[in-house]
Amino acid sequence: MHPSPHELQQWLSEARNLELGSPQQLQLLQRIRTHCPAFVPALLISGRAELWGKEDAGPPEAIFDEVEKMLHGAVEASGREPAALIGLARFVSVVRDSPQAAENLYREASTKALEMLEESWAGLIEALGEQEKKDEATRIAQSAREFFPQSKQISEACEFAQLDK
Repeated sequence: MHPSPHELQQWLSEARNLELGSPQQLQLLQRIRTHCPAFVPALLISGRAELWGKEDAGPPEAIFDEVEKMLHGAVEASGREPAALIGLARFVSVVRDSPQAAENLYREASTKALEMLEESWAGLIEALGEQEKKDEATRIAQSAREFFPQSKQISEACEFAQLDK
């Protein structure tokens, strides 16, 4: 039976509380990946843990290949979410010494993160407007407009919240 999201988060919390790369942490992360191989947070933590653990695990290149495979899996499973892209970018930059490939990943992560910020600010403006929290909505809208001056999404949220321009 597949563990529930709550159980996965509980196991992940336990893994985070263990020493990075310790045999106990690696074992728990392997258990999580076995039950849910597409659980992105576990893949990201596993990548770091594998790099820090297993001093006697064999040739470093084999470990690097395993970690890189996990990080690519995290990117794929997440739909190329910013956190997964950043994890892979760090690995590519530091371990693979490929700043050019890392640059592309960081650019993609930055673009997606900005899209998320714009969407979340628009949603927040709308939610605050619906609650008649006009002062707070106006403050958020000012920041959002400074950051995204041409944003149709922010403009529409401000109209929805009935904020003065």
